Amino acid sequence: MSPRPISTVTTDLVVAPAGTLVRDEDEAYVRRVCEEIERQWALELKNAHTKRAYRRCVGNWFDWTLDNGVSPLAARRQHSAQWSADLQEVLGASAVNQALSAMNSWYEYGLDEYPQAFEIEHTPWRKKHRVETSDESQTLGLDKEEAQRLRAMSWEYGAADAAVIEILLGMGLRSAELEAANVASYGGARGHRTLQIVRKRTKKQTLVVPPDAARALDEHLARRPGRRDGDALVLCADGKRLTNRRIAGIVQRCCRAARIDKALSPHGLRHTCATLMLDAGVPLRKVQRFLGHADPRTTNRYDLARHDLDGSPVYDLAGYLAKA
Repeated sequence: MSPRPISTVTTDLVVAPAGTLVRDEDEAYVRRVCEEIERQWALELKNAHTKRAYRRCVGNWFDWTLDNGVSPLAARRQHSAQWSADLQEVLGASAVNQALSAMNSWYEYGLDEYPQAFEIEHTPWRKKHRVETSDESQTLGLDKEEAQRLRAMSWEYGAADAAVIEILLGMGLRSAELEAANVASYGGARGHRTLQIVRKRTKKQTLVVPPDAARALDEHLARRPGRRDGDALVLCADGKRLTNRRIAGIVQRCCRAARIDKALSPHGLRHTCATLMLDAGVPLRKVQRFLGHADPRTTNRYDLARHDLDGSPVYDLAGYLAKA
């Protein structure tokens, strides 16, 4: 069976009003159409470096929209805004703006050359989705050497502090996610140590716990023989649950001891986790999915991808940090 021409793309797709793909088989077809437009669009880009960067960015946009059950051919401005917000948790302002510019360029070309292929008349990109750039980073993070020093110093304060640092840095958790984690959420699956957390909007995700974080948790929990499943995963020295303020205090104390002259926040360790994963060669989309950036409207057919333990980027990061 020969592929349908681009001109017929909207004749039999089942697309909901918000651009959501209804049938599974539509995804493969939409991706094929988008990639064909992308190949033609790339011929218009003269600079080889820009072409590589833009094609990578547009490919990430296709992955993000389709992972969230949305057709790129019918994406709205709210999708562009959410993608921009998700990228900002992983990339710097300049890289986010480059991705948005690439996406906008693809839409301008596609809507001009293949208007019949789209369910929209205008690009979903808006100027307000751009990130303001400045000489100072919006989120402070650590380089590899600083991260190694911080991890080593955290063990000087005991297993609880080490667990906090290892989890925030090695797994990229938000403070609220660590606060909410209970003893029962820590376990194992498929030969991995795992932690089930609750992301934003009550979405659950199971993550691999890297070896050093697991060692810190095991040591900390071993000192709490009377613990119950509903108890906090990590307790402070006074036996109370972690709070955002207490987590920030642990991060700042360990930074001072490691002679890291940065006003680092817990979110800065999440930023560091993402940056170092990218430095370790983990693909951007894999980092985004690991950090829980998929839209909550993602359909159930992506559950297995989100819970892929064997290929967790936690292992890539752990190996990268273990190298001198």
